[in-house]
Amino acid sequence: LQNLGVSANIQNNNQNDVRANLLNNYYEMARDTVLEMHEWSFASAFRTLSTAINDSQDPNFQFAFTYPNDCIAPRAIINPDDKKEKKFGLSINDNGEKLILTNFNPCVLRYTKRIENETLFTATFANCLAFYLAYVSAQAVTGSANKKNTNFQDFQILLRKAVVSDATDSRY
Repeated sequence: LQNLGVSANIQNNNQNDVRANLLNNYYEMARDTVLEMHEWSFASAFRTLSTAINDSQDPNFQFAFTYPNDCIAPRAIINPDDKKEKKFGLSINDNGEKLILTNFNPCVLRYTKRIENETLFTATFANCLAFYLAYVSAQAVTGSANKKNTNFQDFQILLRKAVVSDATDSRY
């Protein structure tokens, strides 16, 4: 709310306040969107995909794997034999389930994981999320398109800095 110029404080997620309810409604979508925008080191995860659920319908790929429930964004498929990143694709099957398509079985998926435990957020991610949440909720909370635009600009600046900072931190 401070990013929107609103002086009220939210003490907890269950606070019975119109603005708190609005922010709660936008929070998960905003968190997942910001996680998807960058390969945050604190949210990087690996999962071995070892059981292909069926042959791929895509002629460019041999195998289809179930998309992990906690996957915000797949970043790479790694062949466990040569440890190199390989081409992959995404698809939806006839049941509407997301699939990861590859030419390797087994393989390792590197992905951005949905992180719900806020104590794992880096300060930079938390700041990005705050500005993005202010951006998506600005019109509803303040009625101001100017506040919305300002928060989006601030978010974009902070995200660019975060990408550089996170890349530097993940080298060590």
